[in-house]
Amino acid sequence: MKIKRYDLPNIIKKDFLLYGKIHLILLIIIILSASSIVIIVYETRLLIAKEEYLVREKKKKMMNGEI
Repeated sequence: MKIKRYDLPNIIKKDFLLYGKIHLILLIIIILSASSIVIIVYETRLLIAKEEYLVREKKKKMMNGEI
């Protein structure tokens, strides 16, 4: 007797598409939202670091009397 095996990932995918379209859409939106938050925080930190560098450079020039 041959044992019948089920393809679990395929079954899950079919269930999502048949019964969980809203849940699948919400999951995609959550992933995109989280990714965008991480990217925005990263870009903000880069800008803050650049601003601090520019402030330090300006203070150095003021101390040397270049401005």
